[in-house]
Amino acid sequence: MPSRIRILSEALANRIAAGEVVEGPHSVVKELVENSIDAGADVISIDIKGAGSDLIRVADNGVGLNSDDALAAFDRFATSKISDEHDLEAIETLGFRGEALPSISSVSRVRLVTCERGESEGTSVRLVGGTVEDVRPAGRSLGTTMEISSLFFNTPARRKFLKSDRVELKKILNSVTEYAILYPHIRFDLVVDGRPVLALLPAPGIRERALETLGSACAGDLLPVTHADGPYEVVGLVGKPSIARTRGAFQLLAVNGRPVRSRLLSAAVRTGYGELLPRNRHPVFVLVINVDGRFVDANVHPTKREVRFGEERRAFALIEHAVRNTLLEHDVAPTLTVKTGGTNYAVSGAGSYESERKRGEILATDLPVRTGELSFPSSVRERAQTLVADSETRHAGENGRAASVEAGEQAKFWQLHRTYIFVQTREGVLIVDQHAAHERVIYEQARKRLSGVLETGSSQQLLFPIAVELSPAEFESFGNVDPLLKRLGFSIRPMSGRTLLMEAVPGAFPKLAHDVILHDLLAELPSGRTADRDIIESIATTMACKTAIKAGDVLAQEEMRSLLDQLFATELPYSCPHGRPTFMRMTLDELHKKFGRT
Repeated sequence: MPSRIRILSEALANRIAAGEVVEGPHSVVKELVENSIDAGADVISIDIKGAGSDLIRVADNGVGLNSDDALAAFDRFATSKISDEHDLEAIETLGFRGEALPSISSVSRVRLVTCERGESEGTSVRLVGGTVEDVRPAGRSLGTTMEISSLFFNTPARRKFLKSDRVELKKILNSVTEYAILYPHIRFDLVVDGRPVLALLPAPGIRERALETLGSACAGDLLPVTHADGPYEVVGLVGKPSIARTRGAFQLLAVNGRPVRSRLLSAAVRTGYGELLPRNRHPVFVLVINVDGRFVDANVHPTKREVRFGEERRAFALIEHAVRNTLLEHDVAPTLTVKTGGTNYAVSGAGSYESERKRGEILATDLPVRTGELSFPSSVRERAQTLVADSETRHAGENGRAASVEAGEQAKFWQLHRTYIFVQTREGVLIVDQHAAHERVIYEQARKRLSGVLETGSSQQLLFPIAVELSPAEFESFGNVDPLLKRLGFSIRPMSGRTLLMEAVPGAFPKLAHDVILHDLLAELPSGRTADRDIIESIATTMACKTAIKAGDVLAQEEMRSLLDQLFATELPYSCPHGRPTFMRMTLDELHKKFGRT
């Protein structure tokens, strides 16, 4: 019987390989730009026609090729960037697999014109569908020009699945922008159908180049990142929450100068922002990880867009800490300045847990807090205590407070529809959602206290144990979290069926409705997430939601002032644990525009 196994022709093998390397015109641009960067070019010019399907021309002033190398470059697995297996452990170039040029040439018409240093003339090589058609001398200065035309002319199915010209051009622009930011010393010029789109002169650094490409309007909203841990270093920029976007946010992750896609690193960035961003908004960032090649594998996929880390947890923690520390180090909260009796009272910035400890744990005490000449309670009254008994008393109280404000005896706080707090600032007005703000305060208090309970194991016995009936789903979840609940100070034992008896609760929160908290925790805890951190976060969030003052609760002047003081003393005052904003600002300039004063 004749053999059914056969060796594919080189042309067919290259065409198959092109399916992985050449996803579309943007893939071609990416590979050619990488070759130019590896060649040491400091000027790269890109010309696009027909969204890249008709023509892609990339010209550079790199080292160029001699006539022999110009021809050999289109052989599969031909490369000048590595020579043996040991080089894979310390890759220092963007390209190294030797697959890009043969794959591109197999599905297009290619013309290469190149000249290396010291040569009086260059070399021109023309290929059609991967087959060399012509090799001849050509005039060119130092460098290389690659012309790719009629992309996918011999694979019409691939051409048919290309997106619209607008989408393909956007992909090309995004790819060029990424390399332009990562290599600011290189001049990049991009022309589309004869129209200049990018003209980027060499810039001093990543920040300056990022502002050129992303727009100078966000100059004050991009924060510099520098963080190191052993062989790992992360540098770049993270955007303030104010420039986060609902979709299409510019996000650039790179490892050793190579743009990558990594769910691990993207999740680490998001974790670094924490509750600072609502779930439907996405941050803007440019982050570059520099690491010894022995700790990362770039040889995962032909596109080289995927990487693997030998120490994934360490890489995750590196990004998370870099983002989180940068946000905390920069004062992105507004400064609240009000006057009382000629004394300025200011609260600004977001303090860290460590700074809170140094201030004597003021959020965890019931003692008065003094700032300047002001003294007020450090905790906002519980909901039941904030309600006024009847409308007459409420009306009289509000009138009394208004009179004292006019007399200048108290700071100017106003409550709108018993939901929002208005306060005058130097720049205009600050509008605070009282429920969201109190949620943030309680959440951080609870999270910190619960973390402390894990260390101390403090617990308070209930005078009257509470019977809690669980649903089947809740009962299944309870078995997973019960060990941690015990460590937090809960003492819960099964009775009959799905009924539990709660006999003790965490000593830090003896007066809360712990049966309600237990129900909410078991219902809302994501499936499979039973780590200490996840459960503490869920308990703290539930506590904050259930115990915070609500819309409709009337607050006195002291309570509003105390709430704002505590809010701006939290670690992340900008949003509640659910991601909703706690406050908004309106400047005088914005008010002037609304009233036609400008």
